[in-house]
Amino acid sequence: MELEQMNNYLSKLEGPADVENISVEKSDVAGSLLIKFNGDTGTKDDGEIELEFYGIDSMCLSFRLLAPVKLELLNELAVQVLDSNYLENDLNFYQFTDDVGAKWWIYAKGFKARLLPVYYG
Repeated sequence: MELEQMNNYLSKLEGPADVENISVEKSDVAGSLLIKFNGDTGTKDDGEIELEFYGIDSMCLSFRLLAPVKLELLNELAVQVLDSNYLENDLNFYQFTDDVGAKWWIYAKGFKARLLPVYYG
């Protein structure tokens, strides 16, 4: 899923977005992170979404985000946030801005999105 398409989707979701899982791969000192965005916007909602970041080197993230959330790819900001010893050519600097303007970031190889079906209970 492209970043613009992802942000269009995330802009429709309201409610909590929770970190569901964090795993660490000790062999290459990297990790993965799974965030589940819950949908609370009724018929405007396309369903929930799981966003998984892989190849994570470092991050600054709350365990709960307040949606709607905007995700940006800001590799130029990595130089300002991280020491040059931590910069890698094959990693990307992703920044979340949540509903209250808080900014969080993840420095990782990339992300995958999984759309979950709409549930009306």
